[in-house]
Amino acid sequence: MDGKLSVPFAIGDPRLAVLFHYWQAKRRGRVMPAPADIALTELPAAVQPNTMMLDVVHSGTSFRLRYRHIGGVFWRGTGQEPVGAFVDEVLPETAGYRRYVVGIYEEMVTRRAPMYSENAFILGEGHQDPTLAKRVSLPLSSDGHHVDMVLAGHAFDHRSAMGDESFSLVTSLEERARHVLAAPGII
Repeated sequence: MDGKLSVPFAIGDPRLAVLFHYWQAKRRGRVMPAPADIALTELPAAVQPNTMMLDVVHSGTSFRLRYRHIGGVFWRGTGQEPVGAFVDEVLPETAGYRRYVVGIYEEMVTRRAPMYSENAFILGEGHQDPTLAKRVSLPLSSDGHHVDMVLAGHAFDHRSAMGDESFSLVTSLEERARHVLAAPGII
């Protein structure tokens, strides 16, 4: 294992690319960095609002994800930052969004590999342009084997002229990309 990861495509947002390369530098030849290696204050100020940290709470053979840190682009204007709450209790079920996001994290934890994904929120009648969400999901491990935290980055592209209430207009979700960001044989 040479410790290098390949990215066979462009990560669709420069802030997410910076976050991925930060994670990659913190690996130092390991499959994934430890949570103790990550200091969000080391990231450029433009990237910090787009980050979140999640605890992977194991229970037997299953697990749930709990918010530990949430950047400023999430939950803006609601005054309800769900730090300490579980993802499956907070994310809306609208158009299968909760299942979709939890599924990405489940795949990342199972593979123990970083992932990139994009989805479009298709909006109701009268709204031509979809809202795009791009994300990197990056595993962290205290013991070098089991994923116990996630460093995640999200970027939202609100193409239509809607405000924060836009999620109520979503009628469906369309995945545009999902890639594992690891070279064969690293895991």
